[in-house]
Amino acid sequence: MKSIIQLCNISSVRRQLCHIKYGLNHRQIRFCQRNQHIMPFICSGTNLALEQCQTQFKNRHWNCTLFKDNDLIGNILDSGTKESAYVHALTSAGIAYAITKACTNGRLNSCGCDMTITDKYLNESIRWTGCSDNVLFATEIARKFVNFREYETKTRINLLNIHNNQVGIRTILSSVDHQCKCYGVSGSCELKSCWRSLRSFTYIANQLKEFYDNSIEVYIEQSLIEKKLQFIPKNIPFEKEKQSISITFQNDLIFINSSPNYCELNLSIGSFGTIGRVCNRNSRAIDGCDLLCCNRGYQSQIVTIRNQCNCRFQWCCYVQCQNCVITQEISRCL
Repeated sequence: MKSIIQLCNISSVRRQLCHIKYGLNHRQIRFCQRNQHIMPFICSGTNLALEQCQTQFKNRHWNCTLFKDNDLIGNILDSGTKESAYVHALTSAGIAYAITKACTNGRLNSCGCDMTITDKYLNESIRWTGCSDNVLFATEIARKFVNFREYETKTRINLLNIHNNQVGIRTILSSVDHQCKCYGVSGSCELKSCWRSLRSFTYIANQLKEFYDNSIEVYIEQSLIEKKLQFIPKNIPFEKEKQSISITFQNDLIFINSSPNYCELNLSIGSFGTIGRVCNRNSRAIDGCDLLCCNRGYQSQIVTIRNQCNCRFQWCCYVQCQNCVITQEISRCL
C-alpha cells in the first residue's frame, strides 16, 4: 500500500505513472504497464481515500497527514497499528469505488455496466434494467493490485495488511444499494425499473471509521490443526479458550501493535504532533483544546477575515458582491 500511495502522490505532481515505478514490485510494474488505462482510476481512488481519511480524522491527534514535501513520512502504513489498518481498508475501498464508477460512466473500455441482472424481474412490477454498477469487476482489480506486494513476502505484517485490505473490499460489496424509477399513469408507479448502485464514498468511509473505532487487537500464532498462521484476539482470560478459538474477523479491522503517541512531532512514526493545530476551546470532545493539545495549553487570538457576501446577479450579465469583514476567535495548540 505504501508504494501505491507514494506512486499516486508523485504521479499527481509530475503527471507520470509507470515510468517512475516508485517502490512497486515487479508484479505491480507489469500490471501498471499492461493496464495504463486503469492506473489513473487507481490513483484517483487512492487520493479519494486519503481525502476522506483526513476528513474523518481532522479533529484527532493523528489527522492522517502522510506526506511532507511529497514524501511519505515514517512507516505508519506497515506499523501494524489500527491507523495502518484503517488506511489499508479505506484505500482498497477507494480504488474499487473509483474503478466501479469509471466502468459505469463509460470511461474504461475494458468494462461496462453489470449486465448479469439486466432484463430480469424481481416480481411482476419490478424489473432490473438500466446500468448497474459493475462492483465485482472493480473489486477483483483492486484486490489483486493492492495485494501484489503483500503476497511477495507474507510476513506477519503482510498477512495483517491482506486481511484489512479485504475488509475494505467487503465493505464495498456490502454497500451496493438499488435505485428505481417509476412508470405508470399519473405517476401511479405500476412498473418500477431498478438498477444497482454503490452508495456514496462518504458513507463507505463512515462505515470503515466505525470499524476503526471498534478494531480488535490480535496476536498471530501458528495453528496446530491447519498448520498456518492465524489471528487470535488478545485479552482472553483462559488459555484453553485461546487454543479453541478460530475467528476469521472477516468484517473487523485488526491490529497487532498499539498506537504510538501522536501528541509530539516524530516523523519516524508518522506523527506531525498537534502543535499549531486549530482547536475548539469550548468543546470537551476530541476537538477541544484540552484533549487535542494534549494538556500543553493553547493560545487564542482574534483575527479579521474579509470575504465577499450578499452576492446578487445583475442584468446583464455579472454578479455583484459586497465586501464583508468579520472577526472571529481562533485557538491553536501550544
